[in-house]
Amino acid sequence: MEFVILFGALVVGFLAGWIGRERHAMNRVMAMLEEAEEELEDETKPDRLKLERQGEMIYAFTTEDEFIAQGKTLVELDEAVQKRFPGRKFLIKQSNIEEVGVANELV
Repeated sequence: MEFVILFGALVVGFLAGWIGRERHAMNRVMAMLEEAEEELEDETKPDRLKLERQGEMIYAFTTEDEFIAQGKTLVELDEAVQKRFPGRKFLIKQSNIEEVGVANELV
């Protein structure tokens, strides 16, 4: 009789451990997938830029006032930004482009 109880306890313990391990593994995989999705969203979300003109030069800054690039024309500025940050996307408000005076330039 004791053997049956011991065998039953071992089977229940084995099953509980197996199920617990499976749940832990699934929770870990789901957490890793969520982290990967958040990183992907952060990478694809474009950063906002603001432009300033000082004399002949146009300077591009992030909204946190971090310098990005400079150029005499919008095309030069775009080339400098793409050279420094290949593959990254940036947004500039239309009002800021008009304020700097480069609204009629094509990029």
